[in-house]
Amino acid sequence: MTELTKNKPIIIVGGGLAGLYTALQLEQLAIPYRLFEAKDKLGGRIYSEPPSDASLCHDLGPTWIFPHHHLMQTLVAQLGERLFQQYIAGAMIYQTNINTKPQIIEQGQGPLLHRVEGGLYQLILSLQAKLSPSNYQLNCQVDSLKKRGDNWQVVVKNNKDASIAVHETEHLILALPPRMIHQYLTPQNWASEALNTVLASVPTWMASQAKFVATYHKPFWREQGLAGQAFSRCGPMIEIHDASAKEQQGFALFGFIGLSSQAIKDLSVEQVKALCIKQLSLLFGKQAENYHCCYLKSWGNDTYVATANDIIEPPAHPFFDIKSFLPELSSLKLYLAGSEFAQEDAGYLEGALQAADSAIRLLKKNVMT
Repeated sequence: MTELTKNKPIIIVGGGLAGLYTALQLEQLAIPYRLFEAKDKLGGRIYSEPPSDASLCHDLGPTWIFPHHHLMQTLVAQLGERLFQQYIAGAMIYQTNINTKPQIIEQGQGPLLHRVEGGLYQLILSLQAKLSPSNYQLNCQVDSLKKRGDNWQVVVKNNKDASIAVHETEHLILALPPRMIHQYLTPQNWASEALNTVLASVPTWMASQAKFVATYHKPFWREQGLAGQAFSRCGPMIEIHDASAKEQQGFALFGFIGLSSQAIKDLSVEQVKALCIKQLSLLFGKQAENYHCCYLKSWGNDTYVATANDIIEPPAHPFFDIKSFLPELSSLKLYLAGSEFAQEDAGYLEGALQAADSAIRLLKKNVMT
């Protein structure tokens, strides 16, 4: 590594999956780094409310690992976590009208989807455990970036006490969605007009989503021969699935909420939860009202995930043509590691690992001698 890198650690902005995976690789390469995360916990869009049993987290962000997601499957194995198959045995429910009885539809074999045993947040905890605690800081929001000669000047605000610290680095890794970079990291000061424009235009995957989870002591829907899967034209949830944290533990149902972020904000959290429980009762029976816990996460109301454009635009898969900007990024010694920068599976879990791997490959060319 260069002498400069020894004196000025590489800085990673963002402590989601991409940022933590990048940090892990830097630790393994013995390259000094500092990671700053604006929130009070790591994980980014991989999120669970703290459960009473830490081994049974329920996903309020992404949850599924697809068959072609080989990087994710490898990482899960490397971290000593386990996968299990999404529960789909049994009939599904289709709700077309609030005033008519939902249809029960027998279904064949669906797509083979896997989830992490105990919830996807187990992966974040395992990654965190492999990092040196002194290398990452929570509640630290990067407020601005400036290029000063060969170095980056990184202004960091502590969200707890509002104190400001200025750090310098030669190499900067941004493990954030493009629009978060545009909104928070002042690219008008350091990016070309073309790069600045594209950063603002690429949508953040699942930024307008909202998820609801209800946990139960027993999987009563399975006992009725149901898969826990439902599709509704009535709402508030438009799609529902079995969300049990393990095959035979931590039983739960989750749903994607069809209300807009503004509609959710206009209602109280308790009102939205009550509407979701009422819908589960209509679909799966009165036993759905005997829930243990219920959780709601509206990503559109999370200022570290969604911008105003993400909320008003229809959902769209992100694409960032990173090859067009490689000369500029290389000159800046700037590495884009967020999932939306992946050239395949952008926005997905797999995309986060792909983008991080690409950033590390470019970084090694510049840092390692």
